[in-house]
Amino acid sequence: MPEHALTVQALDHSFGDLQVLEGIDLTVGKGEFVSVVGPSGSGKSTLFHLIGGLLTPSAGQIAINGEPSVGRRGRIGYMPQQPALMPWRTIQDNVVLAREISRKKVDRAQAREWLARVGLEDFATAYPHQLSGGMQQRVAFLRALLAEQELLCLDEPFSALDAMTRTEMHRWLLDIWEADRRAILFVTHNIEEALLLSDTVYVFTRRPATVLERITVPFGRPRRDEVVDDPEFVKLRRRLTDLLTGSPR
Repeated sequence: MPEHALTVQALDHSFGDLQVLEGIDLTVGKGEFVSVVGPSGSGKSTLFHLIGGLLTPSAGQIAINGEPSVGRRGRIGYMPQQPALMPWRTIQDNVVLAREISRKKVDRAQAREWLARVGLEDFATAYPHQLSGGMQQRVAFLRALLAEQELLCLDEPFSALDAMTRTEMHRWLLDIWEADRRAILFVTHNIEEALLLSDTVYVFTRRPATVLERITVPFGRPRRDEVVDDPEFVKLRRRLTDLLTGSPR
């Protein structure tokens, strides 16, 4: 069995004369939660498009579960910044959409079971416009989860939520992930969010993005909200802030 759900080696990508990524090395272990933080426009979303096979890198290698995956689609579960739910489909039908597209067996009983686990059992036959932003994000995550890929890529999924809802979603995501332990690669601009959720954080530079630092988060699991008050957490948050702003410390 491969040790890593994802391995990225010496990855470069350019759009014409604009180089976006340069020499990116990154791994996500089996069952590991990894975050990428960096300035706006540093190529974090481009990295996801490369991993998902939507783009072909200018150079470098990508392997998922030990198998070369450059240009290969359908090998990750993906959750975008916006829920991107189909407004004409019920919540249950949105949850099973990824399986339909990949022509896998659609298990609506399983979908209902998962909706119940995340507190949405009463909304299975509702439509997206009837749900709050946080509820829609839960549906989008379940859609990615039920695609049954080993690797889930979450692209700033909570950036549009208000602070209270975002905090609730952090707790919800950790509870679901700790029960399922799928490998996750999570992109965010929020340093505290990255430290709260992750086992490992990669810090990207400005474009063209390189890996400025790889940080191992030292806090155990299950991880609770109170960890943000831990002096070591505060120290790490300051360190990441300094790395991203270029401030000496």
